[in-house]
Formats: sequence, structure tokens, C-alpha cells
Amino acid sequence: MQIKKIVGALVATAVAGTMVATAAAESFNGYIYFQTAAYSFRDPYSNTTYGHDSDYYNNFITWGGNDPETYPELEDKFDYDITGYVLDATYVDVNVTGAGTYKVSAEVDFALDQSVAFNSFGVSTDLPWKAADTEGVAPFDVTDVKVWFDGVEVASGDIDVISDLNGYATIEICNIYGAEAVKTWTPSVADAYPTTKLEIEFTVAEAAAPEVPEEPEAPEAPEEPEAPADPEPGESSKPNAGTGAEGLALVAGVAVLAAGAVVVAKKRK
Repeated sequence: MQIKKIVGALVATAVAGTMVATAAAESFNGYIYFQTAAYSFRDPYSNTTYGHDSDYYNNFITWGGNDPETYPELEDKFDYDITGYVLDATYVDVNVTGAGTYKVSAEVDFALDQSVAFNSFGVSTDLPWKAADTEGVAPFDVTDVKVWFDGVEVASGDIDVISDLNGYATIEICNIYGAEAVKTWTPSVADAYPTTKLEIEFTVAEAAAPEVPEEPEAPEAPEEPEAPADPEPGESSKPNAGTGAEGLALVAGVAVLAAGAVVVAKKRK
């Protein structure tokens, strides 16, 4: 299919740089997101208006030209707060706990708004990451990304993990507003477009094993000094006379004897 050739060009551009095998340091959740050409959507996790923390995150939002009578059979689904239809949807999200293969999906009425292409789609996460803060090294590495429309595989390859506008790690497969490499993939009706189901599979790579520094060898214990030999019979075991109190007494005694000798010499005169 032509779409495979287009995606192949995208993949070749995306993996041109060296990728570091760094699995996520902690578990995170992955959410499928998309926007059709007519702006029906499920937004990425971090979107402040329609993202995970909104009341609409698990629904399919379509505008219908902002006219509640565009789809009369869905008039009771029209929400005047957002001037659009809030429709039921089946989303399969994933909890990524480490290396492995994961699949997310969306089951909605893609044909409802008469779109024939996507403006964007991919997998958003709740894992905060700003590429500038980590010198471009992604918090996890993905390989073997596959895309199915209505159960038919339409694309496969490797895609870089990027940081979205709010600083969350994202596997961006299609985005006409994004980088030139990604803009090239906007499948037309002649190529492929789903009617009810979009699926994305991705593999989180095994982390490179960290180097464990070798423990330094324990220093050898110093040898114990040999015990002094026992003195021979008749020998004193006291310290040398020149280094102890006994030596001081001996010196004092010699001095007294010398003084006495001087006195004796004076008496003889």
C-alpha cells in the first residue's frame, strides 16, 4: 500500500539519530488520541481543556458544524457547553510497567463526520518529560510501532518518543501541525481510513543494564609486632637508663658527686 511507503519515509527520518535504550524509570499510562480532518477528537492526556482531567476524556467529541440539528438522531447528545456532540466511545488504554509490547485502541464512528484523513494521532502518556531537560534522551525507547485501521495493518516501524506541548512523553505517529517529517503522513481515502476502529501497538525496549562498580578490595591487616624476647638471667628488663626516670636519677647523682669533688679540692688548699 502507498501508505506503507509514506510511513517508511517517516520512520527513516525518525530513527536517523542514535537512540539510547532507556526504559522508563517508573510505570506510566498510555492513552490513544486522535483528531480527524473535521476535528472530531479525543485529545492527548495533558490537554488542559479536553484532556484526562476533563469530563469529556472518555467520550468521542464531534462538532457537526456546531449545529445541534446536523445529526437529528444524536440531538440528545449535543452539549451546549462545548457546542458539540458528546458520544459514547470504547477506549483501551494501557499501564506500562516495563519492557514489553502494548496496544491501545479507539472504537468510535469515524465515518460520522465524513472525514477521510487524520490531522493527528498517537499515544500520549502521563509521564512528565521535557527533552531539553534531559539533553534529548527519551525516558523510554519504543520499537515496532504498528497501526491498524478496522483490523487491517496499514503501517509499521520505529518512532521517536517526543515531548508534547505540556512536557509529557508522547509517541506521535501523525501530526499535520508538527515537524516536516511527520506532516508527510496524512493518509487520504485512496490509501486508508478507519470506519470504526483505530489500533496502535508499540514495544517498550529493554533497558540497558547499568554498570555496577566493583567493590574495592579490603586492605590487608597489618602484621602484629613480635613480642620482645624474655631477658637472660641476671639482665634487667627495665627500659634503657637514658630514656626513663631511672636515667634522670642517675644523671642527678653524677652531678652531686661532681659538686662534692669540687668542695674537697677547696678544703685541701
